[in-house]
Amino acid sequence: MSDERELGPADSRDDLSTPAPDPHSWAAGQIVARRYMLERLLGGGSTGEVWLAEDRLLRKSVALKVLQRELAQSRETVHRFLREVALAHSVTHPNVVRIYDTGEESGMPFFTMEFLQGQTLEELLDQDEGRPGESLPFPEIRQIAFDVLDGMEAAHRVGVVHRDLKPGNVMLTHRGAIVMDFGVAGIEEVSEAPNAASVRSLVNTEAGTIFGSPAYMAPELWEGAPATVQSDLYAFGVMIYQMLTGRLPYDAPSPAAYLQKLNEGPPPSVRGLRRDTPWSLVRLVRRCMAQSPQDRPPSAAATTNLIAPFRDKARRRAVIMAALIVIGSASAYAARRVPTHDALGLPDPLSEADLSAAARMFDVGDSGAALRTVERVLRRAPDSAAAHFWQAMVLEDLGDHAARQHRCGQVDSVRGDPEWIRLAQAACGPRFLGDPTRLATSPRSALFPVALEYMLVPELEASSRTAAEDDALHERARAALEHLESPAPAGPWTLPIRSAIARIDLELALGRAGEAVAHLHALTEHEPSAPIVQERAAWLALHEGNLDRAHAFAVSLRPIDRATELHYFLLHGQLRRAWEWIEAAPGAPQRQAWIELWCGFAWRFEAMPPPPQCRVLFRGLAAAAWNPGSAGDSVLEDAIIEHERIDACRRHLDPPARITHAPPPFELRLGELAIEAALCSEDAAALDRAQNLATRLAAIAPANPWLSLLHAELLDARGKPTLARNQRLAVAELWSHADRLPRVERLRELLSQTAQ
Repeated sequence: MSDERELGPADSRDDLSTPAPDPHSWAAGQIVARRYMLERLLGGGSTGEVWLAEDRLLRKSVALKVLQRELAQSRETVHRFLREVALAHSVTHPNVVRIYDTGEESGMPFFTMEFLQGQTLEELLDQDEGRPGESLPFPEIRQIAFDVLDGMEAAHRVGVVHRDLKPGNVMLTHRGAIVMDFGVAGIEEVSEAPNAASVRSLVNTEAGTIFGSPAYMAPELWEGAPATVQSDLYAFGVMIYQMLTGRLPYDAPSPAAYLQKLNEGPPPSVRGLRRDTPWSLVRLVRRCMAQSPQDRPPSAAATTNLIAPFRDKARRRAVIMAALIVIGSASAYAARRVPTHDALGLPDPLSEADLSAAARMFDVGDSGAALRTVERVLRRAPDSAAAHFWQAMVLEDLGDHAARQHRCGQVDSVRGDPEWIRLAQAACGPRFLGDPTRLATSPRSALFPVALEYMLVPELEASSRTAAEDDALHERARAALEHLESPAPAGPWTLPIRSAIARIDLELALGRAGEAVAHLHALTEHEPSAPIVQERAAWLALHEGNLDRAHAFAVSLRPIDRATELHYFLLHGQLRRAWEWIEAAPGAPQRQAWIELWCGFAWRFEAMPPPPQCRVLFRGLAAAAWNPGSAGDSVLEDAIIEHERIDACRRHLDPPARITHAPPPFELRLGELAIEAALCSEDAAALDRAQNLATRLAAIAPANPWLSLLHAELLDARGKPTLARNQRLAVAELWSHADRLPRVERLRELLSQTAQ
């Protein structure tokens, strides 16, 4: 067999490595990342282009923004761009544009977002420019202001600052004013503050630098200060001034002259340009455009109160309830006065907001972005117990067990309240969360789904017991399912998607495959862009034999993690190609998990001689397969390793028919071991039990090749050679373009002999 045969795809559908087109030559009809079909160019600027595209996976229109090639040459800029997009993704509010997906193809990062139809506030203002008498009516100005402030408040609450608020970034739609480009304006930074000589070149660039558009820049930004909530509110004040008067506050022929006017004093009064302006709006502009950030409102919510403190009944009720709460808890607050960030071992609320954003990234399954955010927090707070916990959590999720232990450091000296210190110590221990008493396992805890995923689910799957009514373990699982059916507790560490995944995992562990599949499909419909949901759906599709669906998810997940894509290729026996892909990404945080995935499949295919990269694995099933002295990472893996070490004919294992969450390709290993044990026996009853188990496993995982080959051996032992050959032919078709591997060659030889 030639190398082309070994490495080539089975068909065109397998070729996932098609490079993305050059943005300079993009045209309608082209496809980006094998998923987005470009329809037409919506706009462009110094930072990149925005296209209307069709998401072929989700079957809907999206706006796709790609970073300009010159900016993409800097890897630091690319990482900052993707980080800011990830933060913006965490903002969920009707008045903020929804970001769906991020990607990077051939060094060109992009993201997709909600496609909004309407007109920008800038377009609306252009219609009335220079005509104060025909400026926007006050009710319309107020409504736009309310919408913009509500969106800004939602973003500021999670630590996202806009940096480039302006009329061009506010879209007026049927559902109100929607703020766009939250958090993605700051993709360029300069090493020093602007001075008189550099102002001209700075402000002549288009929007997209950390300094934003000149007319909406707060005075402190011109001095090199970082963007803040107050700088966003200054830009908002300029927008209100423009909506009220039909002009910008300052008019100058050059950037230097503009900066001089900015420093000379306040702009012409609003009432001097529009006499009937309500005093509430005059006061709003004056406060928001104050020279000093300390003189501006403290928040977007406080700014809303400047316009109309009691704008609706709901707000009045909220104010009354808030007042009662404040009065009722004043004494308790005075007695304690412990800031929430201090309890986490963090220095300030911004660090807390960053860590909360990382938790949300972890919740959706974007662990790479979560790790980058946590590491940024740790640079500011290296002794934070909460930050160490989340770093360990994310590294374990990425499969990098060695890095988790290496980076945890001295957790005995971390700061924070006792609960977070216990969590950090449990997460950083030799065995991840190995001591259940050190994790908050109460169903009221936001971390409850984490406890289920790493403790209860593996314990259930390691058990060979059936779901007897008096089984305490299964009673715990059923009680956990009842708690998961209730809404997740509110709070910054709430993990709603992980809670839904935990419910599915529990159902699979209990053998309720039908319920689990139904809930996974419902979750996929509800959270179609969450990587962890796509990964689980792809995982199930691979076992079900729905390779087209698995392929679609693999393409969608590729910008975030190649594990699903590698799983797809490895299942087809293309180990050489998969390893080349791993080697092409030496710095990827998921690299260790990819290597373990690859080594697991290499062992299954009986690759000889033993691959050198599989001799240095840390722990887990792949490590134990190639190095029998290695240990597992959970009670499930320990159970599989223990049974692997027992002679096949002496095993006494009668597991339920279920797919476990052992790492691929070991998900059905306990069932396979039971079938192998039965094949050693001439006892008809044992063969009948094995046949029953194999049939039920095949019903939930018909595409697992190793199960199919074992099933074929069982059929031969029961005197059914035709059915056995059909099982082997199906596997041979799956491996038709596999590398020359011992397991593959042996199958082909056997089929050749039986055909004669």
